[in-house]
This record gives sequence, structure tokens and C-alpha cells, in this order.
Amino acid sequence: MIDLTEKAEDTIHRVVRLLEDGLFETAVEELRSFLKTNPDSIEGWYNLGYALTERGEYDDAIKAYDEALAIDNGIFALWFNKGTALYEHMDFQKARECYEKALEIDPKDPEAWNNLGNCFSRLANGKAAIEAYTRAVALKPDYAEAFYNKANAHFIEEEDERAIAYAEVAVQLDSRLAERVNQWINVSRNRLLSKRDQEEHEKRVRQHSRQKD
Repeated sequence: MIDLTEKAEDTIHRVVRLLEDGLFETAVEELRSFLKTNPDSIEGWYNLGYALTERGEYDDAIKAYDEALAIDNGIFALWFNKGTALYEHMDFQKARECYEKALEIDPKDPEAWNNLGNCFSRLANGKAAIEAYTRAVALKPDYAEAFYNKANAHFIEEEDERAIAYAEVAVQLDSRLAERVNQWINVSRNRLLSKRDQEEHEKRVRQHSRQKD
């Protein structure tokens, strides 16, 4: 006779297959039924949170992750995925806190650093965003999306030389990013050109002033 643990494992495996096939509604139904008799299953709550996030039911997804975290708050994936649900729910401050918790557990995860940078960008903290994206690309030098995000953050901060340089790296790594880069890179180039023209003008004025003296 199969024991409860084996039954639980079979249910989780079946649910994972449903999630892989995109059958989120069925997965949610199975998980809610399963959790009535297995309320201490971290895997159950984790997968329910994931399925609900995919369905856009962010409040319930966050509650599911909280149930899992109440059982064990030392699991990277729980904090990471809760952060994702909160970000999608437009709660960027709480999402930031979750990604920071995740990074306390695993400070070498580049995606968590990238997502933390996105939170800081949404919270209008450009310097902190750039620092987070810098950590992401240091950990994963071929991380095109993080290079693009870093470039865009520099653009917003009007640090145009860096914005252009990192945008070029992003496009070299993933040519599909060219369309997104093209939405703003000419503004950055024009600002940089204008700044250089202004600097040259001021330099000539100073030289002319010295000659008169």
C-alpha cells in the first residue's frame, strides 16, 4: 500500500507537469485540494504561489508564498518568487525587500540582482539600480538583459557615455534588444554631443578671455 509521503510526491510531480504544460487552473485546483490535507507542504504552497502568479492572481499568490515562508523562511526561491509576484502587483517597495532577503541567502544570483535593480528603478533610485545591475553583470558577463537595464538606468541618470557603451554591449549579446535601445539611444547621443559642444564653447571662451588679459 502506497504511503502518504509517496502520494504527496506523486501529487507534486503531477502538478509540476501541469505547470510545465501551462495548465495553471487545473494545477491550482489540485494544489488547493492537496493543501487541505497537507498544509505543511512547502512544495505545495510554492507551486500554488507560482501557478497563481501565472494566472495574475497576485494577492493569493503572495499569501501562498507567505504560508511557505511561515514553514521555512530560509529558502531562496520563496523570497525570489514572492518578490516577482509583488513586482507584478506593482508593490515595488515590498518586492525590493523580498529580493534583498533572497540575496541574503544567495548573494551570487544574478537574476535576483537584476530584479532588485528593476525595483530600485521603479522606486526612482537610479544610483542603487545601477549598483544592482552592476552586480548582476559581474556575476554573469553575458547577461544581456541586465546590461540593457544598466544602460537604461544610466540614460535616465543622464550619464550618456555609459548609457551608450552598455547599450552597445547589450545589443552585441542579444541583437533583439536593438529595438528597445533605439527608443532612447539617439536622445543620449544628442545630449552627449550637445554637452561636448557646450564644453568646447566654454573652453574657447576661457581661452579668448585669457588672450585679452
